[in-house]
Amino acid sequence: MRTLITLPFLLGGLALGASACQFTQTVDDDKIEAQISRKLGITADCPGDLSGEVGATLRCTAANAPGVAAVTVTVTSVEDDQVNFTMKAGA
Repeated sequence: MRTLITLPFLLGGLALGASACQFTQTVDDDKIEAQISRKLGITADCPGDLSGEVGATLRCTAANAPGVAAVTVTVTSVEDDQVNFTMKAGA
């Protein structure tokens, strides 16, 4: 009888442990800098990776664009392992 009582508790603990483990995607700063260069024609330096959570932002410093001091990158959606974001150059 003791085994029957212990087994459900063990299985319940495994289920809770599995559901509490979540993985947050990130986008490497080198990839973001390459996208900024390709799409905006600006060289930028980003301080780190972008967290793959909707609404997360990253402010990158622009290097070769007169009148542009920074590029703000904002996550718009996350689909499976793909993080979608927008880029906006500003003063």
